[in-house]
Amino acid sequence: MPIPQHAISTAQAVQRNAAQDSSNAVRVIAGPGTGKSSSIEQRVCWLLAQGVAPARIFVVSFTRASARDLLERVKHHCHTQGQVGVVDVQVSTLHSLALRTLRRAGLLARYPADPLVLDDWELENIFDPEFGAASGINSKRRRQQIRYYHEAYWSTGIFRPPNYLPPNPPISHRESTVFLNFHGPTSQVYSCVLPGEIVRQCVHEMNAGNIDPVALLQIEYLIVDEFQDLNPMDLDFVDGLVTAGSNVFIAGDDDQSIYSFRFANPSGIQTFPNRHPGTSSHRLDECFRCMPQILQAAAGLMANFGAPNRIPKNLVSLYRHCVPASNGYVYRWHFSGGGAEARAIAQSCAILIKAGLSPADILILLDHQPALGPSITNELTALNVPFDAGDDDTLIDTLAGRLALVLLRIVGNGNDYVAHRAVLGLRSGVGVGTTHQIRMAVVTHNLNYRDLFYHPLPAGVFTGRCLAALNSARAVCNRIAQWDNNDTLGSRAADFYTLIEQALGAQEATVWRQFAATLPQGITLEELRHVMWAANDARRAAALDLVYERLGEAVPAANSIPPRVKIMTMHGAKGLSAPIVFIPGLEDQLLPGPRRTPYAGLVLEAARLLYVSVARGRTTCIASYANRRFINGRTQSHTPSRFVAHLGGPFVHRVQGLSAADVQQVMNECVSI
Repeated sequence: MPIPQHAISTAQAVQRNAAQDSSNAVRVIAGPGTGKSSSIEQRVCWLLAQGVAPARIFVVSFTRASARDLLERVKHHCHTQGQVGVVDVQVSTLHSLALRTLRRAGLLARYPADPLVLDDWELENIFDPEFGAASGINSKRRRQQIRYYHEAYWSTGIFRPPNYLPPNPPISHRESTVFLNFHGPTSQVYSCVLPGEIVRQCVHEMNAGNIDPVALLQIEYLIVDEFQDLNPMDLDFVDGLVTAGSNVFIAGDDDQSIYSFRFANPSGIQTFPNRHPGTSSHRLDECFRCMPQILQAAAGLMANFGAPNRIPKNLVSLYRHCVPASNGYVYRWHFSGGGAEARAIAQSCAILIKAGLSPADILILLDHQPALGPSITNELTALNVPFDAGDDDTLIDTLAGRLALVLLRIVGNGNDYVAHRAVLGLRSGVGVGTTHQIRMAVVTHNLNYRDLFYHPLPAGVFTGRCLAALNSARAVCNRIAQWDNNDTLGSRAADFYTLIEQALGAQEATVWRQFAATLPQGITLEELRHVMWAANDARRAAALDLVYERLGEAVPAANSIPPRVKIMTMHGAKGLSAPIVFIPGLEDQLLPGPRRTPYAGLVLEAARLLYVSVARGRTTCIASYANRRFINGRTQSHTPSRFVAHLGGPFVHRVQGLSAADVQQVMNECVSI
């Protein structure tokens, strides 16, 4: 039976009490599935009901994707409550808030245009290669290590901070100097920044007394989601806003702090009341997501591997109120080898699907994708189990997709310097040596990079390959100069194909044509940009649904995403859940693994990562390990992870997956959710 309404109402009353706290500083500790997002939705709605101007309410979340999701949730909740002013509530990432502050203060005039944060593709294909060309550092890995060394400083304010694992050999003074000499002019030429830079710049200006974000933006109420994921520079930014007079409402959970590689630490949310005396604290302990057995297994980890100064919890499942009680299942398996484990997982998925479970209701979480992923996907393929291995955002990582995206970006923002650099480099025969020479000429001759694409080129500066590359890019920019955001794909389809074919060849143009054929021809270029920039298939589908709704057309059956088993990294599954979750590879060699083992703090974080993964399961969690694995061309003996003894029960030897009786039990529990 589903959770009784009286139990739901009681839990929601706790959320509401937190959301309506009138204290100047409010901290909400929200365990997995306890309604953290709901408390934020209610907080915004309550503030609007109290007469707070919508434009003075600022909500920030961890990533652009999570901020978009939170925005939609907040809008939906407020609309159902009749609070139409929600359209003016500011929902963004912390970086976007810092960027907006600097823009309002006039400090972005230091750049030729508002700087854009380089995404992963741009770091890998533009920034790092050009750094290599400028420095003579040919190792791709070493260039990444040097950049990360500086990103660690920008995120924390100190060199070699906690959670930074130095490479071997360490970054030398020369390497650091060469990087900074490259980074400064390049940021100016391409009007770009690296992750973490903008928040750091904002904090430095605040500390110098040059800006007051609260006064500049009229930040009366600040709401911060996923507070445990903030790094030290982010914390300094938020603390500065609170000190400057903003009311603050923070929500998160120190047990779910799993981003040390971004320099997050659970102490940030733990010590918030110490930094801001008078903070009112609330705790959400009633879990809407997980059944009791799953919570019990997860709780055992935190009882034995909790971080120092861990905030006490008493997580309980609302499913305990069901009549009869829905307890859920935790299966603990061990196998002789990794191959047997992979086959058992695939067999279990197949029999569950045959019993009527949607493939989309199954989640497979991996901490070590190279060691675990190939064998699992091979076995799923052999049994014709549909799956998604987490590579659904590859369109803009293709040459054709990336070129189409940057053309759309230029149409939407003619001052997107990075997009112009991409147009220049995304052409067969144009390599990093050419783009590097052009960038150096811009610096040497005091030129503006964007002007190269629209104004007459200075005489004698560019010759040979550089001149040819620039003329080709100029022709592209000239061709799209008349495009408009409101143009439809149908009206520009031939232009897209021609431009991609001329730059990249017929094969890449065909890739684009095949993708474009799946879209409604009435989609505008602005809508197309949103679709292409979506983080994954699900968000693309949601963006397309809005397009079909605007056009008054039904979504074609062929465009619907077929249900698939989802295979993800433990980190990548943030914010997701599923009725059935598999967690293979629980061996000490993989989790925590040799990289974390020398560092006690990272071992504790690995336990939190497993805790979060277990709590992704709603009715069933299947955890497993193997005694041997074939990795890097040889079979290796493995030992159980130090965490398995704390998952609430014994691990039993298996030679196959779920039995028919097991499946019936699981399916019976799925009825309750």
